[in-house]
Amino acid sequence: MKTIEILRIDSLNRSPLIAEGYLFEGSDPTAPSVAIVGAMEGETILPLYTASKLVDFLRHSLDDESKIVGNILVIPSVNHYALNINQRFWPLDKTDINTMFPGYGEGETTQRIAKKLFDALQGYTHGIILETREGISTCIPYIKLFESGYEDLKSAKKFGYRLIHHKSLRPTDTVSLQYNWQLWGTKAYSIICPSDTNIDLNTSNEVFDGIINFLSKNKIIQYKVLSGYESTIVKNRDIEIIKTSKSGIFIPTKKIGTTIKKDEMIGKVIHALEGKVTHRIFSPCDGLIACAYKNGLIFENAVAFRVIKSG
Repeated sequence: MKTIEILRIDSLNRSPLIAEGYLFEGSDPTAPSVAIVGAMEGETILPLYTASKLVDFLRHSLDDESKIVGNILVIPSVNHYALNINQRFWPLDKTDINTMFPGYGEGETTQRIAKKLFDALQGYTHGIILETREGISTCIPYIKLFESGYEDLKSAKKFGYRLIHHKSLRPTDTVSLQYNWQLWGTKAYSIICPSDTNIDLNTSNEVFDGIINFLSKNKIIQYKVLSGYESTIVKNRDIEIIKTSKSGIFIPTKKIGTTIKKDEMIGKVIHALEGKVTHRIFSPCDGLIACAYKNGLIFENAVAFRVIKSG
């Protein structure tokens, strides 16, 4: 294993921002290769934890170094400053590094970070980005792939996650790492992780096992794995968005990842001062709860659940 410096940004009032990567050189220079990017965001540490766990696995859990067949680069964290103070975006100007690609070496700080990171990621056949959901919600782990014309849905199934969200490409997505990485010839995938602030070991294991599945099935490592799910490809039209008609204390009665039936109660809203139930939330369809609002207080007309419709 080699530790390499990916980027260094000097600071006037604190230590420099130094992002490091861990390079595991494979035994076969012609084999597929992969780069894995952990936390570009703060506010949740699951991407950081998963990437660091992968570094430990590659160092200690393979009984023979030759079982690392293709080159593997793991960058556990890019945005240390945001992680340290539990903020989602770059703390100084609230910009998102993942909307700055391919970057600009003479631009703003996050543009320069994106440029240095993007330069270090060139030449890999595959790329994995660990992200968390936007907004006040949590979710089951899934793959996000843009409808860009460069995506590889068949290969994305090798992770073995339950869902692959084949998502319509918005104009703002063209400055994401996934899109630009694909544009430059790398098969890139975003793993969307739950945005919980605490580490749930079952969920973290699911995210980690998916990456190991992918590395094994692409013959980047030699490691026997158990097959995951037969991934379901989901379009925007397959997602039922369920909103509340009242504000108050939000209590989900079904967990994310649960299969539900039409007209089944999945949550309720309690009057914040009087304690009575003011609204019960029923599923309008059969399906799977993929995403749920995560705060205890919810506003009127807020999105409470996203359900993947079945049938």
